[in-house]
Amino acid sequence: MSTGPLLTRYRVTVVLLTLLPWPAVWLGMYGAKSLVLTFALYHGLCLLPPAIAGRHLWGATLRMPTARELLTLALAAAVILPVTVIIFHWIGSTFISSTDALAILTARGFQARWLVPLGVYFVVVNSVLEELFWRGVVLNELGRTPDKVGALWTAFTFAAWHYLVVRLLVRPGWAELVVLSIVGAGAFFSWLYRRSGSIVLPILWHAVVFDLPLILIFAAIVRG
Repeated sequence: MSTGPLLTRYRVTVVLLTLLPWPAVWLGMYGAKSLVLTFALYHGLCLLPPAIAGRHLWGATLRMPTARELLTLALAAAVILPVTVIIFHWIGSTFISSTDALAILTARGFQARWLVPLGVYFVVVNSVLEELFWRGVVLNELGRTPDKVGALWTAFTFAAWHYLVVRLLVRPGWAELVVLSIVGAGAFFSWLYRRSGSIVLPILWHAVVFDLPLILIFAAIVRG
């Protein structure tokens, strides 16, 4: 854990890395209009190398959660997953047009047969790499800066770049609200990591309580 001066060469590098998803995702989603390239740039370029290079920051917290922590996760999933599906089928058309969203994704290379493998990839790979990078590297390196600046920066930059994707998929006016909810999720994952001392716990919460509900909504969109 870094406790030195606010600005060091390594911290400046980490701050710059938190901004890298913006050009990477823009290039993939808007420039090349390719989901495959977007995932490759975000996961393969923005997250994987720094997560590996910064493993000294999170390696000591690579431990399995306790039985109580896993039970809490299971209870949360048992509530949130069905509630997400119910809410989407009830008022989902208020904030998203399934036809428009599917057309935008199809124009970027998505095919219906990708649904299951893409869901598995997103729940497993995305949750692991995002938590190792945003909490394991960024939060650990910046989280001890004065006045919790690093923790706030981590939560904000984790959420902010999602705007590039969300604005394409939801109705006008909803993207900002979605991004604010992602800021809240990022803050929760950071708190969970700090409280538990296990990087595995926020990975599991990210996968089961955050990413999996999104995949269920996406499945409903694909199925019309």
